[in-house]
Amino acid sequence: MDKHQRQWLIAEVQAERERLLPLRAEATRTTIEMVRKSAANVSEPDLVPYLNLAYLLGVKRGLGEDELLAFALSLANWAVAAIADLATCTDRTVEQVVDMYETALMAAAEEADEEPT
Repeated sequence: MDKHQRQWLIAEVQAERERLLPLRAEATRTTIEMVRKSAANVSEPDLVPYLNLAYLLGVKRGLGEDELLAFALSLANWAVAAIADLATCTDRTVEQVVDMYETALMAAAEEADEEPT
């Protein structure tokens, strides 16, 4: 990516942020609601992705594409903050925490590939 492309991308991101800013409060409330309900089912890890997808579809269908984008941004911000907090609480770097999760996902994928069909 050259300098001109980076400048264009930065300008686009800033414009989108300003456009979505009025939706932030509702997106945050929706995020909190989704996290509470999904976390209540953490003992059933196969159910959580379905609950999360139901929330995403509900936002998209009920509120629209802009609200879905604002909700996704809120979720991403919460994920980054949670990873940073976990790193602090476990005396690790953020990169170490992300590596831990990535390694676990890769191991699970390899294990799934090795299961007989």
